[in-house]
Amino acid sequence: MQKTAQKRIRNQKRILSVTIRRMVDDSPDTSWLGEYGNTPKTEYAIDRAHSEDCASVREDIKQAKQTLEHVQQTIGDLHNSILPQYNGTLANEKLDSEREVLDSAYDEVGELIDSVDECDCGERGDMERGQYRYFNGTVENYKGESPAEIRKYIRQDYERMESLNRGNWCFIGIRAEAEISYQIKTNLSMTPFERIDTATKTVSSGGLWGIESDSDRSYLESVEKDELANLREQLQALGFSSRAISTAFKNVERKDQ
Repeated sequence: MQKTAQKRIRNQKRILSVTIRRMVDDSPDTSWLGEYGNTPKTEYAIDRAHSEDCASVREDIKQAKQTLEHVQQTIGDLHNSILPQYNGTLANEKLDSEREVLDSAYDEVGELIDSVDECDCGERGDMERGQYRYFNGTVENYKGESPAEIRKYIRQDYERMESLNRGNWCFIGIRAEAEISYQIKTNLSMTPFERIDTATKTVSSGGLWGIESDSDRSYLESVEKDELANLREQLQALGFSSRAISTAFKNVERKDQ
């Protein structure tokens, strides 16, 4: 009778608590948003030294500059193509006059090219002292999109990253845990007796990391549900009955840390 009682004690184990933990992810992978650097890696890189509407970084200004460069090249080609058609003072004077007009136009367009993309924001961008100047977005994420759409998405990713850096949101991990107790026996030294002690340990689900803290509530709840399902499987593998697990899961605590 005594042996039966001792066996019952030794095999006794309980689920003391079940907890869902939301933990700050201190080393998240943000490469899918983009990376900061001292040099631009693509034409879609954001120059953080200037405001978004600064002439030095606006795409329409860049296109206007390219157009002016083509105009200047055309003027140069016209200048070089003017050759005397026949001998005669009047003809030479006319050609010289046309060349002078083209020379003047060439120089004026050159001045426009030099000035059209000058900074007009006073370098009032997001970059602070000691920070990287450029944000290189992950262009590969938007393969197949138009250049305008790619720029729009890269800008959104940049603003999202800046918001993360300001602490407006963070990455978290979600994990389900169960604290269980069980009995262990210890043979007492130099005696035929055994001592029964109670020990506790924590059983955890696999956990999911890299979750955006401001995700929809429904998504966060679905992650919690999946983690609890994983924890249930682990507890069953340890020999806990479905009834014991269901009873413990009726009082799930939630803790943020």
